[in-house]
Formats: sequence, structure tokens, C-alpha cells
Amino acid sequence: MGLICFGLLMIGADCTCLRCDDYRSLTRRFRSVKDRLPQRRWAPLPTGGMTPVAMVAGQDGAADA
Repeated sequence: MGLICFGLLMIGADCTCLRCDDYRSLTRRFRSVKDRLPQRRWAPLPTGGMTPVAMVAGQDGAADA
């Protein structure tokens, strides 16, 4: 029914009605939230042998062939 396109069009139309002060306020708010989020540290992938998918493949309860 085109609801996604309509919604994006409405968001774009709303953004044209914002003032410069509104954009600055949104930028400050975004940065504040971003600074409060914890920085995620990802564990490195295994260098050799099995991938993470292969490591848990035998844990699903199915008989291994």
C-alpha cells in the first residue's frame, strides 16, 4: 500500500519545517545519548581451527553423524 514510502515522505516533509536551532538541539541530544552508551568491545575471532558457528554446532541436541 506504499506506507513505507509515505512515511519517509512525511518524515522528510517534517524535516523541512525545522529551524537551525532544532537541528542543533537534535545533534546535542544525539551526542549525549551516544556518549552515555557503553563502548562495546568485541572478542576477537579465533585465529585457527573452528569458527564460532562450528563451535556451537554440536550443542543443539541432535546426534552427530
